Amino acid sequence: MAKLKWLDKCCNKCGDQLNSWDARLSKALAYKYPCCESCIAAEYDMTAAELRDRMEDYFGIRPCLGI
Repeated sequence: MAKLKWLDKCCNKCGDQLNSWDARLSKALAYKYPCCESCIAAEYDMTAAELRDRMEDYFGIRPCLGI
């Protein structure tokens, strides 16, 4: 089972530290500069839970259980 890792990168919009789930989301959605889950959800006018459900439905990815 994959574990959450904190990365030495910051969100392009809000400046919060990114984790491995944020990086996977940004890559799946083809973001040029990585953003955090909350900024991505806000951009699509969704909650984090709705975004996670959508990612699982369309791309088959989901965050590790610790999030």
